Amino acid sequence: FFPSANLIYATSDRANIRGSYSRTTARPSFKEASTAEIFDPITNRFFIGGLANNTYDPIRPTYINNFDLRYELFREQGQMIAVSGFYKDFKDPIEMTFFPQAPRQLTVANLGDARVIGAEVEFRQNLGFIANSLENLRFNANVSIIDSRLEMTDQEYQLRLDNARVGEEIDDTRELQGQSPYLINAGLDYNNTDKAFRAGLFYNVQGKTLEVVGTGFVPDVYAIPFHSLNFTLNKAFGEQKRTSIDLKVTNILGSERESVYESFGTSDQTFQLRSPGTEISLGYSYKF
Repeated sequence: FFPSANLIYATSDRANIRGSYSRTTARPSFKEASTAEIFDPITNRFFIGGLANNTYDPIRPTYINNFDLRYELFREQGQMIAVSGFYKDFKDPIEMTFFPQAPRQLTVANLGDARVIGAEVEFRQNLGFIANSLENLRFNANVSIIDSRLEMTDQEYQLRLDNARVGEEIDDTRELQGQSPYLINAGLDYNNTDKAFRAGLFYNVQGKTLEVVGTGFVPDVYAIPFHSLNFTLNKAFGEQKRTSIDLKVTNILGSERESVYESFGTSDQTFQLRSPGTEISLGYSYKF
């Protein structure tokens, strides 16, 4: 049973207040719910499916209650400003974790119930107010601040207590695996329809995120923020615009995708590191 309710109140011709509730689910994938034992030769690690995992109970679906409240103000030329708040209640979230005492074996488990609360600001602004020559240039951005909290099972909490280091304080709550504490998306988009020319520069980053839940024996793994800056360009030619070129440059900053073990009183150790480099692609198309 998945109820939902939505309410929209128009405070003016250009402004709305939206409230919504919904109940959703996140079911385990086939791999997560199976007896699969999959070896990754790149990382030299095994993934063990939930049914092959004798350490934890069989994996259960996640059920989520979602509450959202949003105020939005629409302006001319597609410009807008919106402020949102949200709250999510998770029953049995599915999380990636290690086997106890097996740092090269990963599995999934329901490790407790969680809640997420956050706020988001979103806006689109045409830059023509600065100068008429910038009327085709638009700035887009949305920023989210999120706090997540999971209540550990007695088993996880006791393992962390048993393996705590001198001076380390252990709480019975932690972050939700996979939930970033903040998200930033920003972009400059130029669109000139008369000249069939469009270009954009886009940036994205999310905060340090719990990637794999530790066991006490094995430390937690956190994903380090990846600063993604990308550029796109499209130009069409001819009276019927049948010919066009596309230019894409991804990861302009050359950022690395890195995950590290994080443990009390020690320096971080690399769990996984990938250097995707900067990629440049050029395409040509002709429509018959």
